[in-house]
Amino acid sequence: AIMGTLDKHNCAFVSVTQQFNTSHSMGRLTLNILLSFAQFEREIIAERTRDKIHSARRKGKWTGGPPILGYDLAPSGGRLIVNVEEAAQVRCLFEQYVACGSLNETLRWAAANGIQSKSYVTRKGVQRQGRAFSKSSLHGLLTNVQYIGKIGLKGEVFDGEHEAIVSPSLWKKVQTLMEDNGSRGLSSSRNKTGALLRGIL
Repeated sequence: AIMGTLDKHNCAFVSVTQQFNTSHSMGRLTLNILLSFAQFEREIIAERTRDKIHSARRKGKWTGGPPILGYDLAPSGGRLIVNVEEAAQVRCLFEQYVACGSLNETLRWAAANGIQSKSYVTRKGVQRQGRAFSKSSLHGLLTNVQYIGKIGLKGEVFDGEHEAIVSPSLWKKVQTLMEDNGSRGLSSSRNKTGALLRGIL
């Protein structure tokens, strides 16, 4: 960006301590080589960081991000511990969905019982207040593999180091029910207006 501004005003960059002058062809070549190496180094660092995070997730480690309802970050950092009060709320949401079989009904139940998303404090000390669940955020909660003690990575699931909140049997019931509801949601019985894009948008 700086060199582009200099070129725009017909200015050259000259180093008084090194043989570097962008008004000459050799200087411009050197600059392009240095910029290419700098970009290469940034990409290498990014790739190494991604590989390190993926390796940690495969080992079941928590790799950061906002905490979810039911868990707190351990005082020493680097892992999740169960928040007993919030964990009970999470289990109630799973059980309520199994009982009524509807995201909308579960949403209304959560609102009536004052259950909201996670409240937490960021590393910078900023308070993030919990909010009422939306249909998408509730769906995300009910399909989050962390609640059965797992870690997800690009469609794969690995055993996590953290403790499970929801039993595998309850988890399976919710996932099966969601799949059944999703299939019925595309049927003509749930689409009386003949909306062609329902279930797609």
